[in-house]
Amino acid sequence: MACHSAHALWITDRGATELLNKESHGSQRYRPPRPHPESLVGSPTMARSSDRRQQQIARQKAQTAATARQRKARRRKQFAAGGVAVVVVLSTLGAFLGSKSSTTKSSTTTTTVPTSTTLQKSGIVPPAVPLGATLTGATPCPAEDGSSARTTTFASAPPTCIDNTHFYTATITTTKGVLTVQLNPKVSPQTVNTFVALARYHYYDGQPITDVRSRASFTAGMAFIDGSNQPGFAIPGEIPAKGTVFTPGALAMAPASASNGIGGQLVFATFDQAADNNQQVTPLGIMLSGDATLTAMNQLASESGKPTALVTITSISVVQSGAIPG
Repeated sequence: MACHSAHALWITDRGATELLNKESHGSQRYRPPRPHPESLVGSPTMARSSDRRQQQIARQKAQTAATARQRKARRRKQFAAGGVAVVVVLSTLGAFLGSKSSTTKSSTTTTTVPTSTTLQKSGIVPPAVPLGATLTGATPCPAEDGSSARTTTFASAPPTCIDNTHFYTATITTTKGVLTVQLNPKVSPQTVNTFVALARYHYYDGQPITDVRSRASFTAGMAFIDGSNQPGFAIPGEIPAKGTVFTPGALAMAPASASNGIGGQLVFATFDQAADNNQQVTPLGIMLSGDATLTAMNQLASESGKPTALVTITSISVVQSGAIPG
C-alpha cells in the first residue's frame, strides 16, 4: 500500500524502502527497513530482558524471605528477654463479670508472662498454722468491718451474708504483695458468700502458699496444725457445666478432699499455663490488679509443686462494690 503527499512518499509494505521527497530533504535517501516487533521475539535482546526480569523477581523473593526471618527472630528474642504481654479479657469467663458495663473497675487487666527459668527439684513444706476460735452452734455472719475474732472451725456453713446483686472486691495481702480480686456472686452465690464469710472471720490469715505450679497456679489454705482440710463444713460446688475456663488472674475454690463440696482452699491462676488447671473447681472472681505479686508467686515454683520459700496470706478484706448489670 502506498501513501502520497505533496512533500513525501512512504511505501509502507513490510521490508520495503522509504523514499523521502527531494523538496523536503534535498535529495532522495535510502532508509533501511525497520524491524517488525514480532521479529524481536526469541531474539538475544528479548532473552536478556527476560533474564533480568527473572533475576529481579528472585531478588524480591529473597528479600521478602529474609525480612520474614528477621521479624520472626525479633519476636523470639523479645519473648525470651522480657516476656509477652497477656491481655486478660474478663469476658472469657463467660458471663462471670456480666455482659454489660458497670460501676466497677475496668474489665481488662494486663499481666506480663515471666521468662522461663530452670526449676528447682523440690521446695519446702510450709509450717502448720495454729487454730483460731471454734463456733459450735449456728454460724452467724461476721462483722463487715473485719472486727470479728479469728475463727477457723465451724459447726455449720454461714447463712447468706452478702447481697447477691452486687460485686464484691477482695484485697488479698500476702508477704509477696497484694492481689485485688473482683467477686461475682451472681455466678457462684454460695461459694462467694462462703469465701466472704471466711475472709471476714480471718480464716485465711497466716495461711501459707502450699503449692505452686510454674506459670499455671498457686494454692493457699488447708494447712492447720490439726491436719484439717476444711473449716468443718462443706458446701455444694457451683462448677460450670463445661468446667471453669481459667485465664491468668482467675480465682477459684477447690473441692474438699473428703466430699464433692467446696472446702475453702483457694486456687489462683497465674500465667500462660492457666488453661491447664483442673476445671472441676468453682470460680470466685478475677484479678483487677496484682501483676507483680503473681510474678513473685510464680518464681516460687518447683518441679515437685512445693514452694521454694515461705509465703503467707497476711489478711483478706472484702467490701461491697458496684451493682451487677442485668
